[in-house]
Amino acid sequence: MVLPSVQLQVRVRGRHPWFFRKMVRKPEKPIPAGSVVHVRDKDRKLVGSGFYNPRTDLALRLFSGTAITDPTAHFTAALDDALHLRERSLQLQDVTNAYRVVHSEGDGFPGLILDRLGDAFVAQVHVLGTFLQMETIGLRLRERYPRCKLVMLQDADSAQKEGMERLGPPMPVSVEVKEHGIRSAVQAGGGHKTGFFADQRDNRMLVRELARGRNVLDLCCNSGGFAMNAVAGGAKSVRAADLDEEMVAQTIDNAARNGLKMKVEHADAFDILRDLQPDLHDLVVLDPPKWIKSRDEMEQGLARYRDLNRLALEKVKRGGIVVTCSCSGSLDEGSFLRMLDEACAQAGRSARVLWMRGAGADHPMALDCPQTRYLKVAALQIRE
Repeated sequence: MVLPSVQLQVRVRGRHPWFFRKMVRKPEKPIPAGSVVHVRDKDRKLVGSGFYNPRTDLALRLFSGTAITDPTAHFTAALDDALHLRERSLQLQDVTNAYRVVHSEGDGFPGLILDRLGDAFVAQVHVLGTFLQMETIGLRLRERYPRCKLVMLQDADSAQKEGMERLGPPMPVSVEVKEHGIRSAVQAGGGHKTGFFADQRDNRMLVRELARGRNVLDLCCNSGGFAMNAVAGGAKSVRAADLDEEMVAQTIDNAARNGLKMKVEHADAFDILRDLQPDLHDLVVLDPPKWIKSRDEMEQGLARYRDLNRLALEKVKRGGIVVTCSCSGSLDEGSFLRMLDEACAQAGRSARVLWMRGAGADHPMALDCPQTRYLKVAALQIRE
């Protein structure tokens, strides 16, 4: 297959896979949006293969450092490689039936998130080129898992910017997720993200290990993952809360499903912390929503993160631990830690970082695309 070529306006010295429209020469002949193209730099040196979309600011996304000739064969092999990592190398099926199968550029699929939740595969597609390859991906999944269910989600903003065909609302699939012995009812393709936060699997186990004999407060608890692991780890008491009534109901159901006793309530995390008596809890978990979706929201989002963490730091018992998270990809780790330092100063507390973590190994960061590392998790111990 002869694929079209696109030339860059710049010399390429690094390997970051993104090129903005101003860095790309206009082709002599029009190339359809979403096409697979060979990419050459200003000196006509081969850079690799990627998706071309002239209607977006981010006009070129590389997925290979070679000149591929058969996109179907390439993406079939790339999917097999991604599955091999999860199932053979990481052996995730030994501890869970919920994990990320494709993590965008970390697996060579620009703009694609693909999670396995039980016997359902849920895809989130943000790039037109990848969207046009979804039939290939779906066929390969059906070949390997004949009884699987496929669900595709689409972000409205991405669909408009990329020029994707608009899909109707997905039909969520009811599944039961199992993780380290804890069972959760999940609507695959419904709720937040793909329906389950597989990225926090290892961090939920950390909380289980830390919880023994502690009074635990889990805020923004979603479906109760951290709280249930705290109970399973031998916590003295566990209080969980979320502002989403559906998540509160799901947490109550999941706790009952596993025979775990804890207090669950519908409440705002800020209100709980403001009204909370100091020193009642010696393990606090903060896993708020994505408060920074773009650079334009950085200042306001940082202020919310700072206020939430300040309140928690003010109330946690001396010697206690705060496990605090941010899933905002626009917020880098250095800025996250500076925010926590400022929150400590405002709370009049001294803390040290015991662990600095992220998502599990099924969410690999592409070394040439640090944006694929979005989750930050810090475990802070209060010294005084």
